[in-house]
Amino acid sequence: MTTHVLMVDANSSRCADRSHYLAEAGIDVINACEERWAAEAMKTQRVDEVCVDAQFVVNLGHAMGAFIECLRPLVPVVLIVDADCIPEHFEKHVDIVIDRDDFDNAGTRLIRQFNRGQASFFQRWFEEWTNRASTVGSDEAMHNC
Repeated sequence: MTTHVLMVDANSSRCADRSHYLAEAGIDVINACEERWAAEAMKTQRVDEVCVDAQFVVNLGHAMGAFIECLRPLVPVVLIVDADCIPEHFEKHVDIVIDRDDFDNAGTRLIRQFNRGQASFFQRWFEEWTNRASTVGSDEAMHNC
């Protein structure tokens, strides 16, 4: 079964490089360079894991962690950091913190390990069903769950 990863990073070049690296390993990657794109992907796409660059959270996505937890509580979140800095108020929403260089070297292995321990098919289906049911007719990106 293919793993579906949402890669959230405001730096589109770095996001594309990481996506290419993961795609070569057979991982399906959805890129989001803006908060609204990430929200839409979380609502409409299959997402098994979320990888978020710390700069995105610091600069653009203050509500991202709470949003992910509210919308998809069973989806593991990987925070990719530089200089071991966890953005304020985000640490409680993260399953693992990994350095950028380490992610570039071991990201595929990390994602596969998470995928082995992921929720059952029924749990994922039910979560996606409840998300679709709760967002029918809603155009708001991240402001409401």
